[in-house]
Amino acid sequence: MHSIKLSVVVLGGLCALAACSSNATVPHTPATSAPVTTPTATPAPTTAPTTAPTTGPSTAPTAQPQVVHVGFDIASTTDPTFGAVAFYGPTAGGNASVITVASGSQIVFESDAAQPPHTASGLGSSFPAQFDNTSAPTATGTTIAANTTWSTGTLSPGVPSAPFTVGPPGNYFFGCFYHYNSSAMRDVIVSQ
Repeated sequence: MHSIKLSVVVLGGLCALAACSSNATVPHTPATSAPVTTPTATPAPTTAPTTAPTTGPSTAPTAQPQVVHVGFDIASTTDPTFGAVAFYGPTAGGNASVITVASGSQIVFESDAAQPPHTASGLGSSFPAQFDNTSAPTATGTTIAANTTWSTGTLSPGVPSAPFTVGPPGNYFFGCFYHYNSSAMRDVIVSQ
C-alpha cells in the first residue's frame, strides 16, 4: 500500500493541494493567479460652484474729459508732422503740443487766466490759408471731427467749454476765431 502525503502550497496568494507519494511523481503545474482587482476610489460628489450674491449694478468711475488749455502763455512749437502749433496745450503755461487722445473720449477747452477772447473751432482736415469756420464765435456741435461744424464759442477765462466727443481715428485741425489769422493760433487733435 502506498501512502499519500498532502501538502498545502501557497503560491501567489492562492492555496493548492499537492499529492505526494514516495514512488509517484506528480507533475507540477504552476498555479495561475486570478486577476487581482484593485479597489478604485469613488469620487466624492461634486457640487456646483456658488457665486457671491450681487449687491446691485456696479458703477465704474467715469473718465474725466481731457483738458486742453488755451492762451497766449502757452509757447508755440513746431511739430515734426504738422508744423507750427501755438497757444493750445495739455498744461497751462507749458508748450503747445499736438493733442493725442482715444477715439470716443471727451475733451474740454479752458482759457487760462485773464486772456483776450479765444475759441477752439474746427478747421477741417488741414490748416487753411485763412480762418474759415463761420460759426466759430458761437458754441456749436458736440463732436470733434474733420469739418468746420464744431466750436467752443468764445471762452470765458477759467471756465471750461462744454465737453466734446472725439470722432473716429484721424487728424482734426482747429484754431482760434480771433487769433488764427493774426497770430497763427492753431493746433491738431489726433484721434487714435
